[in-house]
This record gives sequence, C-alpha cells and structure tokens, in this order.
Amino acid sequence: MSSGSSTAGSQAHSSDIQESAFLKRSRAIHLGRLCLSFLILIGAVAVIACEAVPFQHYKSTVQWANSGLALWPLNFDLRPTVAALSCGCVIAVLNLIYVVVALLPSPHSRIQTLNTCASTSAIAGFITALIGLLFIIYLPSSTYPSGFSENETLHSWTCKWKTNTGNTPAPIHFTRDCQETRAGFALLCVLLGLEIAMGVGAALGSYFQRDVSRRREEEFQLEKVEVATKQVYAN
Repeated sequence: MSSGSSTAGSQAHSSDIQESAFLKRSRAIHLGRLCLSFLILIGAVAVIACEAVPFQHYKSTVQWANSGLALWPLNFDLRPTVAALSCGCVIAVLNLIYVVVALLPSPHSRIQTLNTCASTSAIAGFITALIGLLFIIYLPSSTYPSGFSENETLHSWTCKWKTNTGNTPAPIHFTRDCQETRAGFALLCVLLGLEIAMGVGAALGSYFQRDVSRRREEEFQLEKVEVATKQVYAN
C-alpha cells in the first residue's frame, strides 16, 4: 500500500513539473512571437511609408506629360510599387490582428488559439512577402511599347538618374525616390525572414502543445487503469 502511494505521489509530482515546464515554455514562446509580430508590423508600416512617398510623387507629376514636361518614360511600369504597397498592407493587417488577439485579456487558456493565429499569420505573411518579391524581381506578364526591350520601374528609373554622371541634373526628388524604393525592397526581404522566424515560433508552440496533450492523455489512461484495478481488488 505504501509503495502504491509512493508511486502515485511520484507520478503526480512528475506531472506537476512537466506542466510547469510547459507553461514556462509557452509563456516564453508567446512573448517571443509577440515581439516578432511587433517587429513585422513596424517593418510592414515602414515598407508602406517607403513606397507611398515615391508613389505619390509619381501620381502628382505624371500629368505633366500633357504639358510637354514628361518625367516618366513610355515603358514605365508602376506595378512593382503597387505590389510592395499591397504586400505591406496585407502583412501589417495580419500582424495587427495577431497582436490584438494576443493582448486581449481572457480568463481561459488560449494557447491553442494563439498557436493557430500565429501559424496563420506566419504562413499568410510569408506567402505574401514571397509573392511580392518575386513579382517585383521578375515582373510577370510585363508588356512595353514597340522600340523598348524592357520596362522601367519607379526604382530603376529614379536610380538611373541618381547614378547619371552627365551634366544633366536629376529631377527633383528622384534621388529620394531611388533611396526609398530601395529601402522598401530591402525591408520586404527582411519581412520575409521575420515571417520565417514567426513560423518557427508557431511550430514550436504547436509541437509543445501536442506533446503535453499526449502526456495528459497517457496519464489519464493510467489513472483509468488504476481506478479499474482498485475496483477489481475492492470487489
């Protein structure tokens, strides 16, 4: 009888240690993912800011062509800028939702909910950033007028003027636009890496959750066997 009580006490103590370790790991993973989500949100807003200023400059000057003061070539393609802006908006919204869900107070455990939200945000954000980068680099379905062999983007066109060594000065704000579009692309690359890190955090959270669920099920089955055994001996 004493041996059985000792075994039961040892199992309960071991279970308490495992539960405590699981809660500590979950708390650390939660804080890490929350910090990552804040960083991604800030990075996405920075991408929007970097791309929005050159985009607005283009929109405000493109009509000058009607007055014979064309700043932009005939083979100009604005889609990379629109793609970067769209990706930044989508990633910002995804991580804003995760931050709000993670910070909302709740009397119940939300480990599974947060793991699901983190996984969804990481996968959707990674796909969005990857598609945006591939689109900016390769420009699928790109068309240009006859006489041109390639398109000019807001980045390539403004940076050509920046690196121009001739006597013709660059149009106003072109140097700024070149730097900001370059920064927007670099930040989108950084966001891709951060989304991978977010995915790793989500995978770790899900792994530890499944592991502790399996252990709980095993302990529950052991308790059922012990209860059934005691009933048999009692009878």
